[in-house]
Amino acid sequence: MLEIRHLCKAFPAGGLTPKIALQDVNLTVPTGSFVTIIGSNGAGKSTLLNAVAGVFPVDRGCVMLNGKDITFLPEHRRAAFIGRVFQNPLQGTAASMTVEENLVMAWRRGERRGLRRGITAGLRRQIRDRLSQLGLGLEDRLHTAVGFLSGGQRQALTLLMATMTRPDLLLLDEHVAALDPNTAQQILYLTEKMVAEEGLTTLMVTHNMEHALRMGDTTIMMHEGEIVLNVKGTKRAAMTVHDLLNQFKRIRGEQLLDDRMLLAD
Repeated sequence: MLEIRHLCKAFPAGGLTPKIALQDVNLTVPTGSFVTIIGSNGAGKSTLLNAVAGVFPVDRGCVMLNGKDITFLPEHRRAAFIGRVFQNPLQGTAASMTVEENLVMAWRRGERRGLRRGITAGLRRQIRDRLSQLGLGLEDRLHTAVGFLSGGQRQALTLLMATMTRPDLLLLDEHVAALDPNTAQQILYLTEKMVAEEGLTTLMVTHNMEHALRMGDTTIMMHEGEIVLNVKGTKRAAMTVHDLLNQFKRIRGEQLLDDRMLLAD
C-alpha cells in the first residue's frame, strides 16, 4: 500500500515567490490498485511521481510504502523496490549496452554486488522467455545494442525492466506520449497485461482522458498542486470522457484545455 500524507513541495522561482508544485497532497493507494493521474501542464502530476521516487526532498509530509516510511530514503535506494518508466524512450535504458546486459542489470537491481559470473545459462533462458512474451522478437536480439532499437521497442524493454522483479510500486510517467498511436496502443496493452499478471500497485500519469478512464481502477485529477477529483468503483465506471471534461472545466473555470487531453484513440 502507498500512503501519501500532507505532501508539500515548492521550487525557487528566480527570486520571486516560490512556485508551489504540491500542496497538502493526500492519497492512499491499496496494494494492487492501478491509479491513473490526469491534469493540465504544471498541475503537479510528474512532481508527485518524482516525490514518491525520491528525486528531490519534499518540504513537508510523508510517503509510506507497505508500512515503511521512505520519505527520507534516497532515490537510488528506492529504485530497488520502485519501478519507473519515463516519457522519453531513451531514458530508461543504456543505449551502448546490449538488450541482454540491460535486462541483467535490471534483474539484479537491489542485490548485493560480489564476484560471480555475470550471466548464467539459466538466467539467459529466463530473459529469453520474458522477452518472447513481448511479441517483438527481441528474444532473438539479445546481443543487439539497445541504441539500435526503435522507440517502441526501447519503451517495451524499459517496461519489462521496470516490472521483471515485481516492484512494490510501478510509476508510469506519460510513458506512451512520445510514441506513434499504433505503438502506444501496443505498449498500453503490454502495460495492462504486466500489471494484471503481477498484481502491481501502479501510478500512471497521462494526458489522455480515454486512457485515464479505461485503464486501472481509480482516476485522480490534479490542479495547481492539489488532488481535486478522486473517482473509483461504479462512479468511475459510469463516467465518460465528456463527464471528465466537464469536471475539468468546472475546476479550471475556463474553456481552454490541453489538446492532448482531448485525444481518445
